[in-house]
Amino acid sequence: MNSIERRELRYQRRKAKRKVDNVSIDVFCFSKVMYYADKCCKGVGYKKSTQNFKLHLLTNIATTCYNIKNNKYVVGKTYNFKINERGKIRNIDAPHIKDRLVHKVLANEVLNIYDRHFIYDNGASVKGKGFHFTIKRIKKILHHWYLKYGNNGYVINIDYSKYFENCDHDIIKNIHKKYIKDEYLIKVIEDYLFINKGLSLGVEIAQKEALMIPNKLDHFVNNKYKIIRFMDDSIIFINNYEDAVNLLNNYTVLANTLNIKINNNKTKIVDINKFIFCKWKYILNDKLILIPIKDTIYRQRRKLRKMFNSNIKYNEIKTTKLCFQSYLNIGNCYKYIKKLDYSNC
Repeated sequence: MNSIERRELRYQRRKAKRKVDNVSIDVFCFSKVMYYADKCCKGVGYKKSTQNFKLHLLTNIATTCYNIKNNKYVVGKTYNFKINERGKIRNIDAPHIKDRLVHKVLANEVLNIYDRHFIYDNGASVKGKGFHFTIKRIKKILHHWYLKYGNNGYVINIDYSKYFENCDHDIIKNIHKKYIKDEYLIKVIEDYLFINKGLSLGVEIAQKEALMIPNKLDHFVNNKYKIIRFMDDSIIFINNYEDAVNLLNNYTVLANTLNIKINNNKTKIVDINKFIFCKWKYILNDKLILIPIKDTIYRQRRKLRKMFNSNIKYNEIKTTKLCFQSYLNIGNCYKYIKKLDYSNC
């Protein structure tokens, strides 16, 4: 066997791996749905709806599998409520646990086909990655950058405006037609997603769809420059200011074709010596220093002070403090950890 034949065999194996067949029969088998049903109940066993669901667990799973395979599944209603997250009012559409079970299966067994198409430095909602992965990648990129360019260069901070609210349904439908072959599964996914304008917060499968929409933008940049993305926040490393301006203009034009609105107030070109990403400030001098933004510190200290003044149990205060300390351990936060003593708040 010569090199040409071996190359052809490798190509055929990759082609077979990328091929997506009808997945409804394989995905919604009893054993797999049972596995995800157990995951759905973890952490919410105190709820009445969860307890009722577990009382008839086997019947509920069998019914769900039968309805999906026979194209009889009916999407349930969601519970809408609002939360205040750091001053932002967000509308949440929470599905019933029976529907969350279907979401869990779809997100992990059907929409996971998106993962192979993401760039490597896309860290959100991907198995084996996450926030810590993103921070480590930034540290590694900045380390190599300093060895090559010193502390000369620029970072393009990109932020989308009301991203979930402005996700285009037609773009998502085109993605489904390209990657998912089962028409009924597409219908079930879209019935869950298209409750209101854009994508609904609180629906698990919406996270994967929201990641996939700007994927074209990521590959456009990644062909030449380093880009890190975490949900709707992205940073691009570039060593020339004029190139940064041209790239940002081209990026904006391409984003408009995907109906993605760029937040002009937060999207800017900054010096690589000091930039902010995911609530952390990166300072590149002789060594890299990571410091959380002050709002994060002040908000947590206020929270601990209120807990202490409200006579909440010591174990709960200690748990909250330890959780935040583990977050601060990501960066250079020794003095902030020392100041976090709730008795002095």
